[in-house]
Amino acid sequence: MKRKDTVKLISADEMEFIIDKDAAMVSQTIGNMLTSPGGFAEMELGEVTFPEISAVILEKICQYFYWALQYSRFVFLYQCLVCVNAVDILNG
Repeated sequence: MKRKDTVKLISADEMEFIIDKDAAMVSQTIGNMLTSPGGFAEMELGEVTFPEISAVILEKICQYFYWALQYSRFVFLYQCLVCVNAVDILNG
């Protein structure tokens, strides 16, 4: 996998997670950092540092990115919330 195809996410405790760029793009914020025409350092280096997110949490976030990338075509979060709301109403 080429360097341009990956992104390095760095936690507050300096753990590094190298993930597919497509997975990172699940986050609109990270996507903007990596693609905006402002010359962000993140875009140049392919690295995003999260000074307030621990490695344990960032690892779960990375797992979510891959999950969302795989399943977002099948179930949208909004639809899930509507279903949960409907079930709650029907259960009284």
